[in-house]
Amino acid sequence: MIKGMLDTNILIYISIKQPPAVIERLRKFRRGEIVMSSIVWAEFSVGLHRAGIDVGQVDRFIDVLPFDRAAADVFGKLTAKYPDRTKGFDRLIAAHAIAAKVKLITNNMADFTQYLDDGLAIENWV
Repeated sequence: MIKGMLDTNILIYISIKQPPAVIERLRKFRRGEIVMSSIVWAEFSVGLHRAGIDVGQVDRFIDVLPFDRAAADVFGKLTAKYPDRTKGFDRLIAAHAIAAKVKLITNNMADFTQYLDDGLAIENWV
């Protein structure tokens, strides 16, 4: 059962800072309980490729949840409600978490608070 979805910025924070408290919190979950959206994986893997890091080092620890039709439908609804196109990736990630009915774990709450009334649950582990 999925219990949370990691956002791109929390993955970057974990990768760079390696904060013991956050890493310990992640270790309390079994494989598959904390996932990342395929949208997050797309964003995060850009940095991995630029840094020459083997993507296999990351995706063996955190499962990637495919962006599906339900997520696409929620994205359409959010985009109709909030037509600002500057937050496309954040909106895709929010839509995916809403559709999957899981909490989004982020270190950038401000990017997602506008979606709280639409069913998004967010939490900051930092």
